Amino acid sequence: MDKLPVELLRLIYSYCDPKSVRGLREQTRTLADVGYEYLLSSSFTAVSWRHDIDRLHCIALHERLRGSITSICIFLGELSFYDAFTTSWFQHFITPPEERSDLLATARREFDRIAEGSKKVGPLHLKSDDLREACSALPNLQDFEVTFTQCPLDNDVLKDVFDYPNCRKLDRPQTYSNLDAIIFALHGVPLRSFKADRFPLEVFRLQAHRNHWFTHAQSFESLSTLNLTLDPSGLQGPSSAFRAVNGLGRFLQLAKNLSHLKLAFHPYSSENSKFALSFRELLYNFTYTQLTDLILEGVSCEEDDLKDFLARHGTTLVRLRLGGRGLAKPFEVSLGGIHLYEGTFKSLFTGLRTKLPKLERLHLEGIFECEHHDLPSHEAYNFYPLTSENWEGVPRPSWVRSSRKTINCLPFEQYVLSGGPYPGNSLTQQNY
Repeated sequence: MDKLPVELLRLIYSYCDPKSVRGLREQTRTLADVGYEYLLSSSFTAVSWRHDIDRLHCIALHERLRGSITSICIFLGELSFYDAFTTSWFQHFITPPEERSDLLATARREFDRIAEGSKKVGPLHLKSDDLREACSALPNLQDFEVTFTQCPLDNDVLKDVFDYPNCRKLDRPQTYSNLDAIIFALHGVPLRSFKADRFPLEVFRLQAHRNHWFTHAQSFESLSTLNLTLDPSGLQGPSSAFRAVNGLGRFLQLAKNLSHLKLAFHPYSSENSKFALSFRELLYNFTYTQLTDLILEGVSCEEDDLKDFLARHGTTLVRLRLGGRGLAKPFEVSLGGIHLYEGTFKSLFTGLRTKLPKLERLHLEGIFECEHHDLPSHEAYNFYPLTSENWEGVPRPSWVRSSRKTINCLPFEQYVLSGGPYPGNSLTQQNY
């Protein structure tokens, strides 16, 4: 095989799994040399119970391996033992007792192993210098994700309970320090995308932390994709929320070249609620001049405020998603909709027909509701999803049933894109 062209050897390697790559490299020096670039996956995942940051640091300092890593995902999620155990027990209530005991015992051993490993490794922020050196030394690093909800575990019992928001716990002070370590590590790194699925909103209220983020997030100007799911549970009172939103707005304006933006609010302290947001206070008159894709979820706002924000991006906006799953449990309807405390959805969607001339897709998911319950203009809808956030079709959820009065958003999408009679009045009475 040594006599084969390098291009053909690379083609062979491209079809090999990691074990086959290692075996093939052991055959000859030529195969070992060509196979170097296939030793590592382009995506690196770090968890709290392994010495993954040390491993990443070693890779970043290796002259030939450092170019392999293009994306990093850091998992910072934790389970609440009592909530996880209770939920698991009820999930397997009809399982035969002996089998249920074995399942839960295996999960308990895995939980203890993870807890013990996390104690030995220590929190992420203690490795901030190594993480920064590693990120700075990876020439092809483009995508960075911080996840608290996407469980990387192999144990099915633990993986299942991680889908229940009440089973996840968050040490907020430690999370602040860990997130500070991450943004410190990304100082000067020209990323393409940054994602975080449970970002404590109060980080942008606390002076030391918000200044730290403003200082080290200057390179976010290179971002084209920013996905932020914010947890406002740590905010207390209107003044606290105002300062946090003000800080969030300053941070969002650093990423001025975005083409894809997701802004979601998941209040873990009250899973059914929406976060009151003023887009005027958040971004003033700031406009993303290249924004094509926008996702807004879990927001309570004024109709005119939301309409004005969307209209400012009318010259570029192609795909718009309002709402999402929110903090719904697997068997519940989607919770992350939109609430209007002033105005109506009929007026909102009618206005968008002329203000978003380039819009090609509109998707609605979750509970949509406006105020004035006693008036004929009151609207309330419960939308189930038709596509993923990547606009790929999804199967009809198992929780959709006639008693829940869930509907899909196709008539509203058609109304905004093509006109016709407003579908709201009839659809509020339909069952799906």
